Amino acid sequence: MISVLVVDDSVVVRRLIVDALGEAPGIQVVGTAANGLLAQAKIDQLKPDVVTMDIEMPQMDGIEAVRELRKRHTQLPVIMFSTLSAAGATATLEALSAGATDYVTKPSNVGSVKESIAAVREQLVPKIQALGGRRRPPPAAPLRGPAPPAGPRPGAGPVPGRPGVL
Repeated sequence: MISVLVVDDSVVVRRLIVDALGEAPGIQVVGTAANGLLAQAKIDQLKPDVVTMDIEMPQMDGIEAVRELRKRHTQLPVIMFSTLSAAGATATLEALSAGATDYVTKPSNVGSVKESIAAVREQLVPKIQALGGRRRPPPAAPLRGPAPPAGPRPGAGPVPGRPGVL
């Protein structure tokens, strides 16, 4: 199960992401935060596998939050979630250069809440699935004793009545 922390100052957008991810198999939203400052504490507390983060937020925006996050959690995948605009595109590039792993564009003009959830799920779920598995340690190899020696067992003699069989 991939655990996700959702960080966005909009209650509506947080709910949209939580609803979109709630229907995805293998993904569990473990918490939400309304800004980057709150996210720092929640990351330490909840230890998510992936973080989705808005760029424009009060107190600590997403770019500053990523910079702070990278000081303590260098490998934690962070997916920026921003609007598609010239300013949003510039901020997204800045976030990526600050250490964000990837980005997803917030849906706009999609019509209904149901369509918005579907759009978010379509873009976000594959990225979370791809990035969420990166931090997991590889499965441990099964413990085995030393391999048996090749050839006949020491002290084994021929089997009576079967020439050549040891």
